[in-house]
Amino acid sequence: MVLNENDSMFVLNPTKEEKSNDIDDNLVSKIEELIRLRKSISLDLKSIAGATKISTHQLKNIESFKFDKLPPHPMRESFIDQYCEQIQKAKRAS
Repeated sequence: MVLNENDSMFVLNPTKEEKSNDIDDNLVSKIEELIRLRKSISLDLKSIAGATKISTHQLKNIESFKFDKLPPHPMRESFIDQYCEQIQKAKRAS
Protein backbone atom coordinates (compact mmCIF):
# COMPACT_ATOMS: atom_id res chain seq x y z
CA MET A 1 0.00 0.00 0.00
CA VAL A 2 1.13 3.49 -0.69
CA LEU A 3 -0.24 6.84 0.38
CA ASN A 4 -1.72 9.07 -2.28
CA GLU A 5 -2.20 12.85 -2.20
CA ASN A 6 -5.17 12.57 0.16
CA ASP A 7 -3.31 10.33 2.62
CA SER A 8 -5.47 7.40 1.61
CA MET A 9 -3.90 4.15 0.59
CA PHE A 10 -3.98 2.02 -2.52
CA VAL A 11 -2.93 -1.59 -2.79
CA LEU A 12 0.16 -2.48 -4.72
CA ASN A 13 -0.81 -5.36 -7.01
CA PRO A 14 1.93 -6.35 -9.40
CA THR A 15 0.72 -7.86 -12.64
CA LYS A 16 2.16 -10.94 -14.27
CA GLU A 17 3.43 -8.84 -17.17
CA GLU A 18 5.53 -6.65 -14.87
CA LYS A 19 9.17 -7.52 -14.67
CA SER A 20 10.69 -7.37 -11.19
CA ASN A 21 13.37 -4.95 -12.46
CA ASP A 22 10.84 -2.52 -13.89
CA ILE A 23 9.90 0.17 -11.42
CA ASP A 24 6.53 1.75 -11.88
CA ASP A 25 6.94 5.55 -12.00
CA ASN A 26 3.84 5.92 -9.84
CA LEU A 27 5.32 3.63 -7.17
CA VAL A 28 8.59 5.56 -7.24
CA SER A 29 6.82 8.87 -6.71
CA LYS A 30 4.72 7.44 -3.87
CA ILE A 31 7.76 6.04 -2.10
CA GLU A 32 9.58 9.35 -2.55
CA GLU A 33 6.54 11.02 -0.96
CA LEU A 34 6.61 8.52 1.92
CA ILE A 35 10.32 9.11 2.49
CA ARG A 36 9.69 12.87 2.75
CA LEU A 37 6.77 12.27 5.10
CA ARG A 38 8.76 9.82 7.24
CA LYS A 39 11.59 12.32 7.61
CA SER A 40 9.23 15.24 8.29
CA ILE A 41 7.73 13.40 11.27
CA SER A 42 11.17 12.23 12.45
CA LEU A 43 10.37 8.55 12.03
CA ASP A 44 13.53 6.48 11.66
CA LEU A 45 13.89 3.15 9.92
CA LYS A 46 14.78 1.44 13.22
CA SER A 47 11.32 2.27 14.55
CA ILE A 48 9.67 0.84 11.46
CA ALA A 49 11.89 -2.23 11.65
CA GLY A 50 10.97 -2.78 15.30
CA ALA A 51 7.26 -2.56 14.59
CA THR A 52 7.30 -4.70 11.44
CA LYS A 53 10.21 -7.09 12.08
CA ILE A 54 11.54 -6.12 8.64
CA SER A 55 15.27 -5.47 8.73
CA THR A 56 16.50 -1.91 8.26
CA HIS A 57 18.53 -3.27 5.34
CA GLN A 58 15.32 -4.32 3.57
CA LEU A 59 13.66 -1.00 4.41
CA LYS A 60 16.64 0.77 2.85
CA ASN A 61 16.16 -1.40 -0.25
CA ILE A 62 12.57 -0.17 -0.46
CA GLU A 63 13.63 3.46 -0.12
CA SER A 64 16.42 2.94 -2.68
CA PHE A 65 13.99 1.30 -5.13
CA LYS A 66 16.07 -1.90 -5.08
CA PHE A 67 13.02 -4.13 -5.34
CA ASP A 68 15.11 -6.89 -6.89
CA LYS A 69 16.93 -7.16 -3.52
CA LEU A 70 13.65 -7.78 -1.67
CA PRO A 71 12.17 -11.26 -1.26
CA PRO A 72 9.89 -12.39 -4.08
CA HIS A 73 6.17 -11.64 -4.26
CA PRO A 74 4.07 -11.92 -2.01
CA MET A 75 6.64 -11.05 0.68
CA ARG A 76 7.83 -8.05 -1.35
CA GLU A 77 4.30 -6.66 -1.44
CA SER A 78 3.89 -7.34 2.28
CA PHE A 79 7.13 -5.50 3.12
CA ILE A 80 6.06 -2.44 1.12
CA ASP A 81 2.56 -2.55 2.63
CA GLN A 82 3.90 -2.73 6.18
CA TYR A 83 6.37 0.10 5.50
CA CYS A 84 3.52 2.29 4.27
CA GLU A 85 1.21 1.36 7.13
CA GLN A 86 3.81 2.26 9.76
CA ILE A 87 4.40 5.67 8.23
CA GLN A 88 0.67 6.32 8.09
CA LYS A 89 0.23 5.26 11.74
CA ALA A 90 3.10 7.51 12.81
CA LYS A 91 1.64 10.43 10.87
CA ARG A 92 -1.75 10.00 12.56
CA ALA A 93 -0.06 9.86 15.97
CA SER A 94 1.94 13.05 15.39
